[in-house]
Amino acid sequence: MKKLMIYGGQFNPIHIGHMLVASEAYQFVQPDKFIFLPSYQSPLKEHNESYLIESERVKMLELAIEDLQFGEVDERELNRKGTSYTFDTIKEFKQEFPDYQIYFVIGSDQYENLHKWRNIAELKELLTFVVVNREVDKQDVKEGMLALHIPRIDVSSTDIRNRCKNRQSIKMLVTPRIERYIKRGRLYEN
Repeated sequence: MKKLMIYGGQFNPIHIGHMLVASEAYQFVQPDKFIFLPSYQSPLKEHNESYLIESERVKMLELAIEDLQFGEVDERELNRKGTSYTFDTIKEFKQEFPDYQIYFVIGSDQYENLHKWRNIAELKELLTFVVVNREVDKQDVKEGMLALHIPRIDVSSTDIRNRCKNRQSIKMLVTPRIERYIKRGRLYEN
């Protein structure tokens, strides 16, 4: 059976931590297709309108994909606007890729909140969660899920946005291509 791997998130901006997760998950599962799924709004996150620049986030994902040399961006949640539920999105993917096993990458922070996800029991039937340790050294997971242990990199998009606002360096927190893109566009500065 073919494998489809989906990695969702705000990616605002995508940074080396995200890219390491993508790379390690890709090597671990070796999917036939790898999709970055930028969210418009996450139901479980507070949102500050000033930094939700969809086209810029997509462009930075495309730059990251050039560096990673795999993957593609799926903009369905951005186009849908409003709050997106993973369950609804995965049902769409199931219809488009009926002969694929779906793997969905999450961090341990999301793993701890899975009980809050819409239709979580049905969602677990549709896909296999790949849980990556975040803020913990090792992650134990429930049956039917895969635990992926990777080197921890404590970088956050929030920290990067704050550094940009304060005109501090973001070198090595994002790839050089993305750093140039953010600087050129003066993203996150005000």
